Amino acid sequence: MEPNETDAILQLRDVKKSFDGVEVLKGISLCVRKGDFVTLLGSSGCGKTTLLRIIAGLTEPDGGQVLLEGHDVLGQPPEKRDVNTIFQNYALFPHMTVYQNVAYALKIRGVGKPELDRRVREMLSLVQMEGSERKTPAQLSGGQRQRIAIARALINEPKVLLLDEPLGALDLQLRRQMQHELKKLQKQLGTTFIYVTHDQEEAINMSDRIVLLHDGGIEQQGTPNEIYDHPRTSYAARFVGSANVLHGTAEHIDGSSVTLRNDCGTMLSLTDGSQIRSGESLSLAVRGENIEISREKPAGASICGVVEANSYAGGMLRIPVRLCDGTEVIITRQGIHFDFSAGETVHLSWPAEAAVLVDREEVRS
Repeated sequence: MEPNETDAILQLRDVKKSFDGVEVLKGISLCVRKGDFVTLLGSSGCGKTTLLRIIAGLTEPDGGQVLLEGHDVLGQPPEKRDVNTIFQNYALFPHMTVYQNVAYALKIRGVGKPELDRRVREMLSLVQMEGSERKTPAQLSGGQRQRIAIARALINEPKVLLLDEPLGALDLQLRRQMQHELKKLQKQLGTTFIYVTHDQEEAINMSDRIVLLHDGGIEQQGTPNEIYDHPRTSYAARFVGSANVLHGTAEHIDGSSVTLRNDCGTMLSLTDGSQIRSGESLSLAVRGENIEISREKPAGASICGVVEANSYAGGMLRIPVRLCDGTEVIITRQGIHFDFSAGETVHLSWPAEAAVLVDREEVRS
């Protein structure tokens, strides 16, 4: 269930923004619950950073509202909004020590020395940076600088913390470690996080809710499981989890499943059967790990193709199969062993529950 205005700490209502006549945000409406970890996910240019900057007060929209705890904050400068932002470059003061960086916001507010010292040390302990008070940013690793940026942003206890691809400069192993630490810290503090990334793995690993942006609008929003297992559009299916999208016409509707036919064979997809007509053009999404491959034609629905040269991505084997209509289907398997050779004709199949219909108006609504 999507959040509604009654339980939202942050609301965006019909937020629009254009640059040089190009519409970057086309009327974004979004509710964010208190204490949630929400990720704005999308490719470069989809509007996610622009939306984050509008929430932060760093960019003014052309129209719409931004409400924090029910109060419209548009027109207020960033320092008057009860939000803080962490950027990819961390924006630490290079001439200040770790202690001075973290204490800066409290010092500006005139917090007394005993209280300031207590809160700085508590925050450094929280991000596991005790003993680094006298170091400068130049003496820290990338992961350590990121921890200090988080401590400095959280010490003011903002209602919402905005994070603009803060892990982008870290290597893969450290990035995965920091994903876990950030999520753990967010849950420990109960602070609302709004996180921007183009990395679907980050979004799936960290988020309570993913908001997938595309072409200036919200393509789909939901939990990681909802976005991954039940994409509503072909774009969502391909962007999150790299699903295969195949097309056919409805041949047989059997309550919970539908059989699609095309020139390469027949395919199954899960459906409630509502408003599907025999002969209707449909699209389905099926993930590579759910596709069975065989030399012999199996009983039931299957499509036919030819194996092409496989490739490896980490510990994942990618097996491309070219269908008779030229469509490429990618099958994935853990490990490096594969019993089929390039040029072999094979049959592909999957159970109905492994595929979902996409790009249908009633599915999107």
